[in-house]
Order: sequence, then structure tokens, then C-alpha cells
Amino acid sequence: RPERCSSCGARVFRTVGFGTERVERELAGLLPEARIARMDADSIRRKGRASHILKRFMDHELDILIGTQMVTKGYHFPLVTLVGVIYADMSLLFPDFRAAEWTYQLLSQVAGRAGRGRQRGRVIIQTFNPVHYSIQAAVRHNYAMFFNEEKELRSSLKYPPFSHLMCLRFQGNVRQNTMDSAYQIAKRINRIVNRASFKDEIQVLGPIEAPIPKIKGKYRYQIIIKSKRPRLQSYILQEIESVSDKMLKPKGVSLVWDVDPYYML
Repeated sequence: RPERCSSCGARVFRTVGFGTERVERELAGLLPEARIARMDADSIRRKGRASHILKRFMDHELDILIGTQMVTKGYHFPLVTLVGVIYADMSLLFPDFRAAEWTYQLLSQVAGRAGRGRQRGRVIIQTFNPVHYSIQAAVRHNYAMFFNEEKELRSSLKYPPFSHLMCLRFQGNVRQNTMDSAYQIAKRINRIVNRASFKDEIQVLGPIEAPIPKIKGKYRYQIIIKSKRPRLQSYILQEIESVSDKMLKPKGVSLVWDVDPYYML
């Protein structure tokens, strides 16, 4: 935890967060007459619950619908004239090169829920980073602006579509064993790359603890491999696959290869 804010120098910090339940409570206090419903993973666990909530909203039996990303896609609400997005830039903090793309997609989808009928719609976006190109492009409905900025950034960092990625995910019950195994495999990969004629076409990142470091009691580490050509990944995979079982199984560590991963969490 930092001792002071790098922007304003303040020393006092407080944890902030949001959830649909908290938003529902706040709105109920601010607008006691409003008919409010919440649509998230918890509130629609029972079969048919989601359809029931959506029908009530469509029939104007509800005034406000609070939801997660599930309410942004594919629904037609002709009476909706106002949409609010809370902490719109949270997705920009995801440790993934597609974070800006996801943010732009989400805001564009959300904006499409307002003003679908005869009345004009309005979208209010809460953000701590209003100048970010993904947010500016979404606000301006300017896909070309987003595309050009994103293309330039990915090209400079050699991320897809200017390279191919492969993610090696290590999982184990013992953190030290999992970390040691990831480092052993990384050393072997680097030796293979350094002696190959194509070493300038491959970049090995990691190993590093996964963004979600533990799932269902399993510790997680990962290595990311960038390459210009897919067959270079295949070559490394063949070289490592023959020895990985012998190196990992005694330590209770498993390895999954994810080629061109969509999520790297």
C-alpha cells in the first residue's frame, strides 16, 4: 500500500467499491418512490427469474433496472431514456492487452440501450480516466478513433494481431512448488530460444504469479510467449512437452497450454 497518493499527495486512503446491492440501497434511499429491481448472478439464480425481471421492466412495472454486464447485450428497451455506467474505467485495470477493447465494447453496448424508442436517450459515464481513448471514442461514437489508437499501441508492443500469443498456466497445491516449476520451464524455454535461429522472433514474458493467483485451492503461475509465427510456438511446445511431465508431476503441478488465449487472468 502506498504511503501517499502519487497524484495529489494525500496520505489518507479509504477503500471504495461498488456492487449491485449497494447501488440498489443507495438508489432506494435517494428515490424512495421508484420501483427498482436488480439483475445479477445472485438475483437470477432461480430458473425463469431473469425473464420475469426483464418482462416487468419491459411492461413498465419497474422504473430502474440495476445490473451487471448481462443487461447491456441484446435487449431492446424502447422506454429507456437514461443509462448510467458506474466506474466505467474499472475494466481498464484488467491485466490484459484487450482491456481497452473490452472497455470500448462495454460502453458502446451500454449506450445502445438508451434512446431506442421515439425519445432521445442520455448516457452518464462515471470515470476516473475521462481522457482515455477508449472512453473518448465511445462517447463520440467514433470507432475509427478507437481502432487507430489501439492498433498503434498493439503494434508498438507487439501484441495481437501483430503477434501470436501462447500462455502457459501452472497450477499446484503448494505455492513454492508451483513457482519453482514455472521457473524451471521458463529457463528451459529460454535456452531453446537462445540457441535457435529464430530467437529474434520470440519473446518470453515471465514466469509471474497469475492475476488471479489462487483458484479452488490451486496456486497459479504463468508464462506468456509472443511469436511472429504460429509454428514457432508449435516448435517450443514439442520441445517442452516431452520433459514437462517428468519435471512437474513429482511436484504435484499441472501445466496447461493456451494458444492465442482470449483471457489471461
